[in-house]
Amino acid sequence: MSGANRAEFKAACLALLDRLCIEHPAGHQSKLAARYILISRSGERIPIMFEKAPNVAAQLWLRAEHTRHLGKGLGETRSYPAHALYTEKDEKGRPIYGRHAALKAMRDMANADLVKLEIEWIGQLERVIGAILDT
Repeated sequence: MSGANRAEFKAACLALLDRLCIEHPAGHQSKLAARYILISRSGERIPIMFEKAPNVAAQLWLRAEHTRHLGKGLGETRSYPAHALYTEKDEKGRPIYGRHAALKAMRDMANADLVKLEIEWIGQLERVIGAILDT
């Protein structure tokens, strides 16, 4: 996807998320990430984060427990288990967080088991959100 097309696609994703979610108490980052709360039909407040940086693919971060209802065919996922946090070290021997830094401000996601889902089309994001709403 070219840079211009990626920017348009991410703008469409953000418009959908703005319509269906409320802003997370940690707020949005200006350039890298948008943080949201999605309220399920059962009333559960579900935190999500959308990567909006121009140089990366559109990616949605979710708590692993909220991905069980997604089913097959909703995109490539990568797991980020809590036990793997801070296992790598920088050149000075200090532990590295190991996830997108914008997640650290989200207390409800910072240290949880997470899944990152690559979003490739707007209908995919709609289906993911719909599945999460039903949890």
